[in-house]
Amino acid sequence: MAVEPGAPSPMPVKAVPMPPAELASRAAMARSNDRPTLEKAVAGVVVGALAAQFDGRAVEARFGAISDEPGESGQRSVSGEGQMRFTGDVAWIGFQFRTRYDVLLGQAGPPELVLGVGGDARPVPNDTAMVQRLDDHLVDTLRRTLGSTSVRLQLDRIESVETGQDYLLIDAWGLADFGIDGSSNIRIAAFYDRRSGQWLQLHYDMATPPAAALPPVAGR
Repeated sequence: MAVEPGAPSPMPVKAVPMPPAELASRAAMARSNDRPTLEKAVAGVVVGALAAQFDGRAVEARFGAISDEPGESGQRSVSGEGQMRFTGDVAWIGFQFRTRYDVLLGQAGPPELVLGVGGDARPVPNDTAMVQRLDDHLVDTLRRTLGSTSVRLQLDRIESVETGQDYLLIDAWGLADFGIDGSSNIRIAAFYDRRSGQWLQLHYDMATPPAAALPPVAGR
């Protein structure tokens, strides 16, 4: 900058640092407007959760509509649907998910997943032999897990959904009776591979029965 003779020298301009809180706020605003970043973070945790549901078995996923709404404390509530398949399979299995996205950190939390919805998923009549197999398997699991020798299940509501290539999802509510140790309501979500004859997934929760029927659940 040239200065004419006799003219006062320009005053130096001092840079004023932006307060950390404002920096964080602007960064959060930028992330909230960055839809690709949100979708990438959400897809990552959903695919990871799907693989974890099946002991790390390799899965592929594709996503449909994803919606997000403002939540509390700088978070957004994200939900959507998609399809998954095990690597090497041809058929896809529909799923729905719900999670929270932290705008400031740019990270998504562990998702809630519902398998066997949409796509080619179809309700089927309950297979008595399959239900008995589930009963036996879960009783054995409860005995080993809880160390109780007296376990009996009374399943009052059972729903079966067939999806993908010979996969069966069973959602059931009932009562788990532990003899002198009392009893508890129980919800069961199971995923069975008819080709291999294996239970790929078996979750149970001691909980209060729902007011209405719910679809098979994974990872709640």
